Amino acid sequence: MNLYERDYNIILTEEEREAWDKEKKFISRKGVKSNRDSQKFSHPDASVRRFIWCKSSLYPNNFLLPSKYESIQLQLEADAFHEVIYKAKNELEIQRYIKDNRKWFIPGSIFLDYNFGHHAAYLFPEQALGNEYAVDYMLLGKSSDGYSIVLIEFEKSNTEYLISTANIESQSVKKGMAQINDWERWINKNRDYFLRNIGLTGYGIDVPLYRIYYYLVVSRRDYMNEDALDVRSQTMYHHSNLKIVTFDRLVDNVAKLEKYHSW
Repeated sequence: MNLYERDYNIILTEEEREAWDKEKKFISRKGVKSNRDSQKFSHPDASVRRFIWCKSSLYPNNFLLPSKYESIQLQLEADAFHEVIYKAKNELEIQRYIKDNRKWFIPGSIFLDYNFGHHAAYLFPEQALGNEYAVDYMLLGKSSDGYSIVLIEFEKSNTEYLISTANIESQSVKKGMAQINDWERWINKNRDYFLRNIGLTGYGIDVPLYRIYYYLVVSRRDYMNEDALDVRSQTMYHHSNLKIVTFDRLVDNVAKLEKYHSW
């Protein structure tokens, strides 16, 4: 799914073509290079700079460019998303809010919970895992250690995390964990096929199993009593590379972007 209204694989103007030709020469130049010579930084037109950033990335239409959100009042966006998660009857309403309005910085803010994405960050909504499964969002991020992947599941926000009368997870939590367990089994068996299918193998990029993470977003903080927090912690303890958070965490992360403007 394309994150943007335009296709950044396609050159639309002569100005973009000239800038792209200059950028290709800069990329191929040997020796020490200064960012000041890159069209990403030096071109006077912000829209052309944005085009070069996306066009030169691995996935032009899925590249999360932090500077795109510098003009957005992210604290107001965090407040608006807080209102959405407290009114939404199901996860589909939350998904429509994000996708219909292209508020990709909301799932993108999940990068703040990891130590990768600051060298390159990509977001893929509705990423397929073969023919069997599809994740709500996939993050692909780069750090000095290489690339890592996060597979994300959204469940309901207006639900208890724990059925207090039995101290067991609610239906939404169980459903989310069942999805993630299915994904993990599939990835464990099909990692090489998956990396080829999304094009990483063609770039010579490998992502080992220990750098593939799973992320469940469910419930809200006002549903999280001490028992719920303990059960959630136990679940994460028994599952490697798993984070379980409430939707309020994403509200917090969006607000943090107001200050940092960086994944």
